Amino acid sequence: MSHRVQELAERETNLRQRCAAQRAMIAQEIASIEARFTRVDRIARVARATLLNPVVIVGAVVALFTIGRSRGMRVVGRLWVLSTAVRRLVHTIRVFQGLMPKQTATVRGEPL
Repeated sequence: MSHRVQELAERETNLRQRCAAQRAMIAQEIASIEARFTRVDRIARVARATLLNPVVIVGAVVALFTIGRSRGMRVVGRLWVLSTAVRRLVHTIRVFQGLMPKQTATVRGEPL
């Protein structure tokens, strides 16, 4: 084997080892990031399940009639803002995870 071929083979081996080390470091970073987001995912899942539960919706309507119209409308407005924020947060998390392509413009009333 010529000296040049041997040199190229060694260089290829070194590059393959560097690539493997970099892949391992990237995989470790991704695992760390995913571990941080598991709590957020769990909270979002619980919030979504809670907000969409029919018992919660009926309870909110009953509370609206119990509390009174003016105060109840303020509460409904705040709950609407909160639920919209939660839906957008869940959508953003899905976009970051790559589960859903980013939409350039959302249509009002369209489910996220």
